[in-house]
Amino acid sequence: MAVPVTRRQLIGGAAGGLVAWGSVSAATSRAARHRLPEPETVTAGDPALMSAVDAAALLRAGLLHPRELLESCLSRTRAFDGDVGAWVRLYPELAYEAADAAGERLARARREQTHISPLCGLPIALKDIFAVSGLPLTASSRVLEGNIAAGHSGVWRRLDAAGAVLMGHTHTDEFAIGVTTPQVGNPWNTRFSPGGSSGGSAAALAARFVPLALGSDTGGSARLPASACGVSSIKPTYGAITSYGMIPLTWTRDHVGPMARSLGDAALLMSVLAGPDADDPITSLGRPVPEGGYPLAARGGAAPLSGIRIGVPVDSRPAPVAAVQRVVDGFLDVVRSLGAVTVPVTMPPLPSSLATGDQVEMGSYHQQFADRLGLYRPDKAVLVSAAVASLGVPVGDYFQFERDRLRYQSEYNRMFADQDLDAIAVAGSAVDGARRDEFLGVSVTAGVVGDVRWANYAGAPVVTLPAGRSGDTGMPVGVQLGARPWQDAELIAIGLEVQAAVPIWRDEPVLVPAIARVPEVGSVQPGRGPDPTNTVGAAAPLRTPAMNPVG
Repeated sequence: MAVPVTRRQLIGGAAGGLVAWGSVSAATSRAARHRLPEPETVTAGDPALMSAVDAAALLRAGLLHPRELLESCLSRTRAFDGDVGAWVRLYPELAYEAADAAGERLARARREQTHISPLCGLPIALKDIFAVSGLPLTASSRVLEGNIAAGHSGVWRRLDAAGAVLMGHTHTDEFAIGVTTPQVGNPWNTRFSPGGSSGGSAAALAARFVPLALGSDTGGSARLPASACGVSSIKPTYGAITSYGMIPLTWTRDHVGPMARSLGDAALLMSVLAGPDADDPITSLGRPVPEGGYPLAARGGAAPLSGIRIGVPVDSRPAPVAAVQRVVDGFLDVVRSLGAVTVPVTMPPLPSSLATGDQVEMGSYHQQFADRLGLYRPDKAVLVSAAVASLGVPVGDYFQFERDRLRYQSEYNRMFADQDLDAIAVAGSAVDGARRDEFLGVSVTAGVVGDVRWANYAGAPVVTLPAGRSGDTGMPVGVQLGARPWQDAELIAIGLEVQAAVPIWRDEPVLVPAIARVPEVGSVQPGRGPDPTNTVGAAAPLRTPAMNPVG
C-alpha cells in the first residue's frame, strides 16, 4: 500500500496534461505542486490501494506495469463487487490490450526521454452515460437495453489519447435522474445509498476498485455521491470540459465531473479533460488549462490559506442535520487554523422559474422514449412523464427561465465581489446517510437531500472533499467548496491545502468478500448514430454561449 505523502514531498512537472521524463527542478513552490511524487517515496503494496498520483509515479518510473495495476483492480472488483454492485459492465479483454499498449508507450518514453500523459496506464471507470464506440451504453436503464455507442464521447477521446485504461462502465441512477442509485451499495455500509446519480463511480472509488472515475453533475450528481462515499469530485466551470457524446439530463446544466479518492487525483484527471473540443463550441470560450495543469498537491506551511476569505451560507436549504453540521463545523475550524477567514453570507434565492427550465430540457430528450414508459423504473416513469408533459408550457415561460438564470448568475458573482470572497463552504449533503430506497422518485433537480443547485445554475466550479464521518451513523460526510466561474485552479489550490491537513480520503472501508456478478463484454460493431450515444435526442440541442457564465 502506498505510504502517505506529506505536504512537503509534493508534486510537479505536468505541462498541458503532459509529464516530462527526467529530473524536474523543485526550486519553486509552484513547480513542486504540479509534479508527481518521487518513486522512492511510494511503497509498492497492493496497486489497487494506491492513489492515482502514486500509481502514476511508479508507472512512469517502470516500477509498476499497467497490466499489474489493472490485474489488481480487476481482482479486487471480482472479489468484492457482489455486495457493492458498482459496475454495470466490465471490459477486461479491451482493458488488458490497452494496458499492454500503455506499457509500451511508457517504456518508449523512458528510453527516449519524451513527454507522456500522467494518465497513461491508469485504469478508469466511466459512468454509463459516456459513449465509447462499439461498447454498450444504457444509462442503467431497460429503455436502452441493447444500445451500442456509435462513436466516442469527447471525454473518452481525450482519455484514450492519453493512454488511460477503460475498465468498465459504472452504474448511474437511471438516466442520471435521481439521487439514490439504488442498485449500488455504499462501500462503507451497503445498506446505505452511495448517492446519485453518479453513485456507481463514487462506490467504485471508495471500494478501491479503480483509482479514477468520471461522473456527471446536473444537480449535485457528482458532489452528493462523493460526499456519501468519502471521495473527492470536481464540478468544473460550465464549459470547461466537453459534454459531447454524453447522454444528457438537462443540456444547459450538465457538467462532466472528474472523481477520484483525493482532490489531487481528480485534478490530475481534470488537467487532461479540460480544454476546447470542436464538437462542443462552448468549450472554446473559457480559460485555457493553466500552464503545468491544475495543481496536484498542497503548498503547506504554517498558514497556507492566509488572506483567503471563505463565505459560509447562513441560509442553506435544506439545512444539514446535527450530525452532519458537527463535521462541517470541525472542517471550518481546520480552515481557520490554516489562516483563512470565514464570514457569514446569504446566498441569492433560486428563482422558481428554474424548475420549469429543468423539466422542459429533460422532456425534450426523453420524449423520444414516450412509447417505452413501461420500461423505466416506476418512480422514474412518473418523473419522465411529467417532464415530457412540460413541453406544452408556453415558450415565453422558457425564455423567462433563461432570463432568471442569467440574473441569478449575476447575483452569485456579485455576492463574491461584495464580500471579497475567494470561496464558499457548503455541506456536501444535508442528510446523515440514506437507506438505498429512501429517496426513490426524487430528481437531482429538486435539491431535496443537499444544498447543491446553486452551482449548476451559476455554472460555478465546486470541489467536494471528505471532511470526516458522522458520529451517529459512521457514514462519510463531505464539504463543498465553491468559487466564481473560471476560478477552478484557484479553488483546487484551496481544497488541496484543506485536504492535506485533513487526509480523511486515505481511510478505507472494510469490504465483505462477495463475488462480482458483472457482465464482462467486448467491443462490437458501433451503432448507426447519428450522435455518439446512438440515441437520436442527444444530437438535437447544442449548448449556446448565452448560457455560459463569465465572471
